[in-house]
Amino acid sequence: MEAKLRVIIDDQIEKLVLPSGIPPTVEELQSVVKDTFEISNNFSLQYFDPEFQDYFTLHRADQIKDKDTVKVVGITPVILSLTPVDDSFGSSSGQLSDYDSSYAESVVSNADSAATTSSQDTVILKRQKTTERCEPWPKQFPIPQFAYETEMYLERATEEYKKNGNLLPTSKVKTDILEKLAETIFTFTAYPSSAQVSYVAEALVTKYPCLKEPGSFSGYYGWQQSIKYKMANYRTKLRGFGVPELTCNAMKHKTPGDQKSANKVKKPRKAEVNYLPPYPAGEDEDSQEEERIQLLTEVKKRDNNKVIKEKMAKTFAHRRHEIVNLSPSIEDIKARWPALFEASHLQDEFYRITLVHLEPKFMSMLDEYTPKLLALFHSKGGAMGLKLQAIIAKSPSNPSNNITRNLVIQCLMVYLGESIDQLIKEYSDADEDGVSQDLSGQSMKIYKIKAVGSEEDDIGIVLEVMYCIFAQPAPGGLPGVTPPSIAIVLRSSSCATMISASVLSFSPALSSHW
Repeated sequence: MEAKLRVIIDDQIEKLVLPSGIPPTVEELQSVVKDTFEISNNFSLQYFDPEFQDYFTLHRADQIKDKDTVKVVGITPVILSLTPVDDSFGSSSGQLSDYDSSYAESVVSNADSAATTSSQDTVILKRQKTTERCEPWPKQFPIPQFAYETEMYLERATEEYKKNGNLLPTSKVKTDILEKLAETIFTFTAYPSSAQVSYVAEALVTKYPCLKEPGSFSGYYGWQQSIKYKMANYRTKLRGFGVPELTCNAMKHKTPGDQKSANKVKKPRKAEVNYLPPYPAGEDEDSQEEERIQLLTEVKKRDNNKVIKEKMAKTFAHRRHEIVNLSPSIEDIKARWPALFEASHLQDEFYRITLVHLEPKFMSMLDEYTPKLLALFHSKGGAMGLKLQAIIAKSPSNPSNNITRNLVIQCLMVYLGESIDQLIKEYSDADEDGVSQDLSGQSMKIYKIKAVGSEEDDIGIVLEVMYCIFAQPAPGGLPGVTPPSIAIVLRSSSCATMISASVLSFSPALSSHW
């Protein structure tokens, strides 16, 4: 059930649309707010209580409902200044002098006072997982802190560059700079692209202009090449320590026919952050396999979504090792990880791999560009403009968000020169056998079955591939699809939410891999 929230961020007031309703936990809601409004700093959420007419800290998701107001409150980090103890103020017997006693009492008093006044602002953060990456590639690459002597050398060279424009010979500090840059790059990706390497080199010479190269067209081309080769050497070094993301490409782990250095290299794609994480501390393949077996039992229980989510998150590394290293068929994956084929857990897995909430991100971006797209459609003339106006005319006077999203998607297809009738097929209370027979002859079709007296529609996708069967019928309608077809059933009330696939059935005859 869709929900909307009024979000107050400093002096801005925004609208947050939650297509799947309010998340079950406050942490998930914070994550959606952070991704939707691109908030980089830590924050907490407060909700408006109509009884007291004031804001209170949000502890449970059930404290808010549709169209409530929440406020984003930034968390100020607590900085401790530690001062070394000077023994010269103490007496030889080890007792505190009058000065020390009064100073210690004042420190304790101030600490107690600070603890009393700021207890409501203290937030205990979860311990971050060390086995998984926590951030995607940043918009602004953070140049790390180098060794003390390197920082001192660069500081003096930067001052000299500002005064006289003299560039720094990098032979003394280049090794340390490249080592630290490689370590920082690896926290985001093990295989940076050429554009990312160039981005790092540019950030380096921007922060330290004294490192620019004379005669280079960009000023950092040499650094770009050095970082590239350093990353290759750094990967070789970490491969010796058994990092799974790198050992999967080792010669001994490849089949005899693929034992070539550049053949079938397994590495993350553009959006993947956690491609092949190592097992968590204290866990190994055997312990995670036991968790997987317990997960098979938990999936069969009703109203057990919370336990399933926890076990799916705990066994993420084990699951990725299977998929990346063994390349199992879809049938094997569905047998071993049935929860992965449910819409909510599929989206959770997508977030664990990419650190992006799939459906909320898609919906938020679609809603963001909807006014501009509608203005573009209204301004279009000619034959295409008539087609767009005919689609827009079908919309009611006060359309809901789902209707508006469907309208925009259909108009966008026409604007891009695609035919809606060739891709989307709608049935209104049609006969089941007739629908099955009609879809059996389609190579690719998005179908929508609207049943009389039902608020939700049955939506699915039919793709023609070899020989497959539809193992689970659509709710309330389509009982099966005649081969050769594959059907993806989508439990949703809107065509715009078709990204949430809940069933994907392959037959044993189909030998394709994940």
